[in-house]
Amino acid sequence: MTVIARFEVIPIHDGSLSDEIAQAIEALDEFDVSYELTATDTVVEAESVDEVFDAVRAAHNAVETDRTITSLEIDDHESQTQEAADRVESVASVLGRDPRRDR
Repeated sequence: MTVIARFEVIPIHDGSLSDEIAQAIEALDEFDVSYELTATDTVVEAESVDEVFDAVRAAHNAVETDRTITSLEIDDHESQTQEAADRVESVASVLGRDPRRDR
């Protein structure tokens, strides 16, 4: 993948956000992107920045609430093919271990 992005969709209301976040994630399935939900955001990988914008727009629009804030950060590295997992593995190799710790 060439484009790696992170985004968060934040429905503004009291209570759990899980239903709305699930709506946003389900919207991504309509696009040719890879994604991973984390505790604080979603990482998306695609071949083009247009695919990322389209997928994130759909995720934003899928949230059924009166007010939604969406933030997006895109790394579009046209001269190199890299996946998000490659970046994690690179840090793991420097650490000499898995860059994750469970308490």
